[in-house]
Amino acid sequence: TRGCRFCQAGMIYRPIREKSVDRLKEIVDKLVKSTGYDEISLSSLSTSDYSKLSELTDYLVDEYASNNIGISLPSLRLDNFSMEIAEKIQQVRKSGLTFAPEAGTQRLRDVINKGVSEEDLQNATKKAFEMGWNSVKLYFMIGLPTETYDDLDGIAKLAYDVIDMYREVHNGKLKRSFGVTVSTSTFVPKPFTPFQWHGQDTTEEVVEKQRHLVKKLKNKDIKYNYHDSKTSLMEAVIARGDRRIGKVIYDAFKAGAKFDGWSEYFNLDTWKEAMEKNNLSIDFYANRERSYDEVFPWDHIDVGVSKKFLIRENEKAKSDTVTPDCRHKCNACGINAHDIGRGMC
Repeated sequence: TRGCRFCQAGMIYRPIREKSVDRLKEIVDKLVKSTGYDEISLSSLSTSDYSKLSELTDYLVDEYASNNIGISLPSLRLDNFSMEIAEKIQQVRKSGLTFAPEAGTQRLRDVINKGVSEEDLQNATKKAFEMGWNSVKLYFMIGLPTETYDDLDGIAKLAYDVIDMYREVHNGKLKRSFGVTVSTSTFVPKPFTPFQWHGQDTTEEVVEKQRHLVKKLKNKDIKYNYHDSKTSLMEAVIARGDRRIGKVIYDAFKAGAKFDGWSEYFNLDTWKEAMEKNNLSIDFYANRERSYDEVFPWDHIDVGVSKKFLIRENEKAKSDTVTPDCRHKCNACGINAHDIGRGMC
């Protein structure tokens, strides 16, 4: 319901639907009995937006803490981080805390419609550190539409702000166990999103931005992880591919491309050769900007959200204009007038 403009799932999975607490209890019980794992992870696009999260975490802690089974919330929104829920889940063990500001400056967060602020980050990390957490992970994307190097510098600034906040909470000291992990992935334009018309940064541009952040984040208390730019390039090709890419995938497979989700197996040259064999250009699919009148290979698929809405959202992104959460105000995306969503919004 937040309407992040880079997020395909947030568009194609409309309208919002939630599993009942009873159904989740049933699923968890089966998983615990059949796997023997000692941690339950509540994973979703926006876990902290689940309306019954407090009730669910109460149940999970009461039911499983005595068996030393912990609860993990993999990624939390900065603007609704609940201290009460965090206190509950740390009763067994402190799992890691991951926050996703996505972009380094407020301007760019408004462009992507993230809807969180630096104040949200300060408040969330302060709560976490006061409650005993000694490390946090921050997740960002690089290569977002309209991004500048000022936005990249903003990523570094937020990381150092977290260090300052820890010092503020602990009388100027940093414990040996303290650390900030900054992770960046490369923006991949996806179909059925407001950013489907944008090109992806070239591999050279992505690598240069990663090097810039390596220098800016050179600090013993900061660990910087970044996603391989070459796999992101082929992800963009396949994400926005037409039927011709099917032959490319098959040719790459025959040439040895397997398990390519693991970087140690991925070989970009194999994919380049498959593209060339089919007389196709990587730039055509991944890196070029597209016009509103271009016909896309996926235009015949109806996901319920109108193309007019996606264009409107892309134009709002260009003017740094935020669209409110559709739980609070209908933004006329088209889903409530469609058979898919009629009566649900």
